[in-house]
Amino acid sequence: MHGPRVQSPPRSLFTVDLSINEGTLVVTGGLGDSIANAIVIKKTPKGLSAAGAEMLLLEQRLGPRGERWQIKGMSSEQISSRTYDVYAIRLSDGTERAIIFDVTEWLSRAARI
Repeated sequence: MHGPRVQSPPRSLFTVDLSINEGTLVVTGGLGDSIANAIVIKKTPKGLSAAGAEMLLLEQRLGPRGERWQIKGMSSEQISSRTYDVYAIRLSDGTERAIIFDVTEWLSRAARI
């Protein structure tokens, strides 16, 4: 007889393991291709802003900025009491896409410091 089946917790589609001098970058969520699948920035190391983390993650995912992609625009949006940073990206092949970050928890944490 087998014991109860234990299910692993869901893994983020967008994973990062980045430890910096004074803390760890904590990111969950999805691929960032929609609000429902936003990349969630929960915590950044001391001295790294959410925008700085977003740039690190974009470069990790897409490659070097300026060579493989560029930012066409960026906006912050409030939707259902959550705050999203939305980047309009143009890839080197001319393809354009939006990448969305949920920074709600990061902003809340930053406000307490």
